[in-house]
Amino acid sequence: MSINKLIAYLGLFFMALAIVSCGKDGQNKVHFESKVNSTQDLKEHSEEFEEQIIKVSDNIYVAIGFGLANSILIEGTDGVVIVDCMESTNTATKVKAAFAKITDKPVVAIIYTHFHPDHTFGAKTMAGSDNPKIYAHETTQLHIEKLVNVIRPIITKRSYRMFGNLLDEDALVNAGIGPFLKLDEEVSWGVLKPTHVFDKELNIEEAGIKMKLVHAPGETDDQLFVWLENKKILLSGDNIYKTFPNLYTIRGTSYRDIKKWSASIDKMRYLNPEIVIPSHTKPITDKDSVQTILTDYRDAIQFVHDQTIRNINLGLMPDEIAEKITLPEHLAKSPYLQEFYGKVNWSVKSVFNGYLGFFDGNPSTLLPLAVKDKAEKMAELVGGHTALSDKATHAFNDKEYQWALELTDYLLQLNKDDQKAKTLRYDCLIKLGETNSNPNARHYYLTSALELKGLEIKNQPATAEVAKQLTLKSIFDGMSVNLIPEKSLDQNKKVNFYFPDVEEYWSVQVRQGVAEIQAFKIEGADIEIEMESENWKRLAAGVDGGLGSYFSGKIDFKKGTLLAFKSFFDMFKN
Repeated sequence: MSINKLIAYLGLFFMALAIVSCGKDGQNKVHFESKVNSTQDLKEHSEEFEEQIIKVSDNIYVAIGFGLANSILIEGTDGVVIVDCMESTNTATKVKAAFAKITDKPVVAIIYTHFHPDHTFGAKTMAGSDNPKIYAHETTQLHIEKLVNVIRPIITKRSYRMFGNLLDEDALVNAGIGPFLKLDEEVSWGVLKPTHVFDKELNIEEAGIKMKLVHAPGETDDQLFVWLENKKILLSGDNIYKTFPNLYTIRGTSYRDIKKWSASIDKMRYLNPEIVIPSHTKPITDKDSVQTILTDYRDAIQFVHDQTIRNINLGLMPDEIAEKITLPEHLAKSPYLQEFYGKVNWSVKSVFNGYLGFFDGNPSTLLPLAVKDKAEKMAELVGGHTALSDKATHAFNDKEYQWALELTDYLLQLNKDDQKAKTLRYDCLIKLGETNSNPNARHYYLTSALELKGLEIKNQPATAEVAKQLTLKSIFDGMSVNLIPEKSLDQNKKVNFYFPDVEEYWSVQVRQGVAEIQAFKIEGADIEIEMESENWKRLAAGVDGGLGSYFSGKIDFKKGTLLAFKSFFDMFKN
């Protein structure tokens, strides 16, 4: 291979590896075959997200409807505090312009209620040139790095499905807790690292505004709320909003400890707030309703937890418990507990998994048949592939859409190119999506239908700004989960990295299918590299388009060659 071809290959290689990112092409557009309908209650729920600035008190304003989350402005004597910063620089720009009409005072502090992108990724725009302090829980940055690095590919794909980012206006009615999540090739991100962190509580004063930040694990482990005692106003983050809570999210998440979640709401209740400002949906400004709403919300969460555990101890399995548990009538009728975001059914299964793991207790599921073997036996049972296909079609014609959808699972296991099964599956997904009032379920069904028609969900590219915010640890952690066993089972290779600007050594040893990452130099390395940490972050993220930076002196090979480097990292490329 000539050196010029090698350079070109490595450029494409690192863009494809994209430890932090995958691909820069825009999403392909695929449309439904006909207009998609929606439920009336879901349409009415959109009234919650009318784009507006709500003045809550003499110095507190809430931006609603500009994106998935709210952003909150607290005006002080000589500056402002911003609580939560929108999902991108694009949506943050609109909010910042709206806030500028209220005051031109500088931003002296930003508070992240938690790490989710819709609360953090517009921070750079909200900060502008003001260089504010960034307050967050001490674990927030670690959560951000895990999200944008280690599990980003699958979280991005499932998030696109759940939030309906690629759906048209008929299909995307609202996102349950906001009008939409702006996530496409046009957006850019600007997250800022926290500068001031805490563990349990932190009393602060900014621009004459006295606030208490309180760690309150719930929707996320790093969740916090902001308490303004002199005004009896509580900024609750994502531990309450006007829909049943997302005790489990279908985009995927670590177990959300809902017992801690209800306890965090108790922390809020016993402060006796008169106004509650969630980071999604409208503020609760009727002080006579605040206690009832908070109490019902925490009771619903505890009810799901306790009754799931009770039924677990009775020996029931996840699906059986999910069928059995419904909220008591007084909770089920609360406007704050309608299932426009989370669902009781999903929550029950998550609690089961959180306590007992994947095994449901049924010995037949302990070591089940391979998926394809089961499909073949199911077809055998009903008289063959054609009979199974007919059963699925009859189920659809009888409006048993869920059963028909499940039967297409078997059909496509038997023949992944079965066009009749794909068409039937598409029709099932459309029907299930149209009739579901839960936006997360609706969007997942409808987007999955479009994927059958050729929609390909692609990850958004990392930017230099996002790459810069990552730690070296998170970059290297991302490498280990990208190792391809088939390319590395017979390999034992070692690479040392030295980053003089931060005086850190890192090593990667590929050993028969495992990449051991260490934050120190190892003996006997095959390749030794020295470079600035920011250049490595950009390179690993694919920001610069590959290893061309080597030829401008940004990578110094102390041992080994460029070709050996390419061969080593080829083991991490699909």
